[in-house]
Amino acid sequence: MRVKERKERYKVVYIPGDDSGHDVMEACMLVMERLNPPIDWIRADAGWCMWEKCGDTVPPETWKALFESDAALLGAITSKPGVKGFKSAIIQIRQRFDLYINLRPFKSLPGVPSHKDNIDIVLFRENTEDLYAGVEWRPLPQEIYDLHPAMERFKGKREVAASLRIFSWEGCERIIRAAFNYARENRRKKITVVEKANVIRATGGLFLEVAEEVAKDYPEIEWNIENVDATAMWLIKNPQSYDVIVTTNVFGDIISDECAQLVGGMGVVASGNIGDSYALFEPTHGSAPKYARQYKVNPTAMLMAGKMLLDYLDLKEYAERLERAVLSVLEEGRYVTYDILRDKGEDESKAVSTLRMAEEIAKRV
Repeated sequence: MRVKERKERYKVVYIPGDDSGHDVMEACMLVMERLNPPIDWIRADAGWCMWEKCGDTVPPETWKALFESDAALLGAITSKPGVKGFKSAIIQIRQRFDLYINLRPFKSLPGVPSHKDNIDIVLFRENTEDLYAGVEWRPLPQEIYDLHPAMERFKGKREVAASLRIFSWEGCERIIRAAFNYARENRRKKITVVEKANVIRATGGLFLEVAEEVAKDYPEIEWNIENVDATAMWLIKNPQSYDVIVTTNVFGDIISDECAQLVGGMGVVASGNIGDSYALFEPTHGSAPKYARQYKVNPTAMLMAGKMLLDYLDLKEYAERLERAVLSVLEEGRYVTYDILRDKGEDESKAVSTLRMAEEIAKRV
């Protein structure tokens, strides 16, 4: 999964976002300046900060920059529930650019406490459909009650709200095929298809039917089906048994957070939002408002998002140099943030700041 057109130089938009997103993006840019890949960086803004400023989480100038670039890098954004008219910046970008693949690698890292050793899972999460399609009602219009007999028992309730789970054959096929293609290209041995079709029969059933069809084109790849609740359990008991997981949007959101915790937490895991002609990369963690501008947040996830970006642009040498530098600092354990020392049971007072850790990584690229 890489950019279609190879260039001598690329244009990449970087969006700090909100709160601690600024801290980790500053750290990332510090390292990128030293690494010096053939990229022209373009600063843009999106998130809660833009909602407060102009009533739009992705203002027109940011859309313009995104459409004129080859890829994007995002720090972190704040999304607040219950705000009338509010639309998440990242969901808007995913849907407008049709970034249907959410790719999240989870791997045990040196110097980072892990649930078990040798975890190496790649998760493919469908990124544009399911409950994230945004088809919702509150209150529920009267005509919706006539759509299904099961709605009868909700009549007369004080308030009824509904969010529609939407799957399409095309949406299911392209995420499942992306996972199988990845497994083939990277010599992965097994794919686990995760849903809950024994209860959510229409949508979950469609996803599994598509998986059956797609799998016929990859006879060399072993695959199986699991219910999401069973997957949540087995990830704790035996995470090494998983190789590639492909699942739907909401279940993927939940399972990916669990997988992150298995390998050291959200502070060390990156994420790619990838379509057929564009991609955006980001850390899996949120904007951590309580730590904003304190430079406490671990920059590893942000830097590994940068590594994924470089891989996508086919700048393999730069990606490998960045990854080696990050792993070197983590393994040494001398210049790391408080969360890593806390999880090791070591003295948190010896922790360094977000920028100090980035400076040390920059020296080693």
